Amino acid sequence: MNRIAQHTRGLTRKAMEALRNVKGITKYGPEDPERRTSLVAFNIAGWNPVDIAEALNDTGVESRAGCHCATLAHRQLNLDPPASCRLSFYLYNTLDEVEYATHMVEEIVTGHP
Repeated sequence: MNRIAQHTRGLTRKAMEALRNVKGITKYGPEDPERRTSLVAFNIAGWNPVDIAEALNDTGVESRAGCHCATLAHRQLNLDPPASCRLSFYLYNTLDEVEYATHMVEEIVTGHP
């Protein structure tokens, strides 16, 4: 389990670092991968989180949008709609997959491949 945790923290670290470059992004939760689970919930200014998730899914990146069983947290953050997009990682994911997913987020937002 320690090796799985180490692996997923590495994936999360890579995602958090790569998503810093996305214009208008707001990530939720601690910046430190040691203090978070292996997922990254985010929104992008001017984008509906469902539209981001659908666009990612169209590129082959599995993502989810919604309240993620955290409706009260989304409301406390004054999100409209009360939702976010989420990328989740686990032991079967690779750094290459995280790099592709985060690159697709940036490509979708900028409209530039």
